[in-house]
Amino acid sequence: MLLGNGDGTFQAGSNSSAGTNPVFVAVSDFNSDGKLDVAIANSGSDNVSVLLGRGDGTFRAPVGYDAGSGPQFVAVGDFNGDGKLDLTVANMGRYDQSTDEMTNSSVSVLLGNGDGTFQRAINYDEGTNPFSVAVGDFNNDGKLDLAIAHLGSPGSVSVLLSKGDGTFQAGATC
Repeated sequence: MLLGNGDGTFQAGSNSSAGTNPVFVAVSDFNSDGKLDVAIANSGSDNVSVLLGRGDGTFRAPVGYDAGSGPQFVAVGDFNGDGKLDLTVANMGRYDQSTDEMTNSSVSVLLGNGDGTFQRAINYDEGTNPFSVAVGDFNNDGKLDLAIAHLGSPGSVSVLLSKGDGTFQAGATC
């Protein structure tokens, strides 16, 4: 972490542990204490680490939550309308040398408990090598949907429309 000095410069960095091969960070207040927390996609350990902020630029010890295989990206939203922040993770999968293909790709949704902890991931088999995810209300129904960009299918994006309860309809590929 590099704390800002307020003039465009930063203090010396400090390190916080996470999982293996951290590749993406999302920032939000997961426990509603007014202090920023971080969620980190860890590609090498197939999980998401959540570090709750202390409000002084330091964080509590990471708590890992299983995601799918090869997490690459994590995004935040309230997917079930309960006022608690949830996570979604694009899991690119792993390379299988025997088949010369990527396998086990998915999109995970972890519903938040409101105290900085998360429920077990719900995984959706979605396209070839999901690499990133965007959150938005794409059909104007007041529910947050997911748009998934696929690395394995150049130019391919899947849209998963929300059912409003933290689950999603099967994706439509654009």
